[in-house]
Amino acid sequence: MQRITLIKPSEKYFADILAYKRSFTAKNLQIHGSRGLDRFGDDEVERWFEYLNSPAGTNWFGYETVEDSTYLAWHLELNRMVGIINIRHELADYLLKVGGHIGYSIHPDFWEQGYGAEQLALALQETDKLGLKEVLITCDKTNPASAKVITKNGGVLENEVQDSEKIIQRYWIRR
Repeated sequence: MQRITLIKPSEKYFADILAYKRSFTAKNLQIHGSRGLDRFGDDEVERWFEYLNSPAGTNWFGYETVEDSTYLAWHLELNRMVGIINIRHELADYLLKVGGHIGYSIHPDFWEQGYGAEQLALALQETDKLGLKEVLITCDKTNPASAKVITKNGGVLENEVQDSEKIIQRYWIRR
């Protein structure tokens, strides 16, 4: 039974997005897959919408963005945001090395309940629509929960690469 659906972020969900953001900042955690939501202060979420809707090639933080789609994982019964996921339609050099096609996070209150795997499965349906036959997904080696989500969705570990002080695991999902 499907518990969540993917919806496009809009100002209608402002309060939900802000609450999601605060759940991560309270724990000093990065919000993977949020297209930079954690780079904006609580009073700047409107600017995040601007950034989110900026065209590919826009340079906000010292690098050019690629065409992408961001979705909120919305719980159908609870009527609340449980995750966020970003799908990059193509890979720039950095994304090919460490970022991948998909970045995602799940609200800390919903960790270890299968929502990550469900959210990624829905995102892979979106990559199918984009015609992506091979999807690169990465995670920190120190994040076995994310590795489990990726492998549950068919990810095969290709290699590990060093990025700054972290080791990044690179998984491919072939569709």
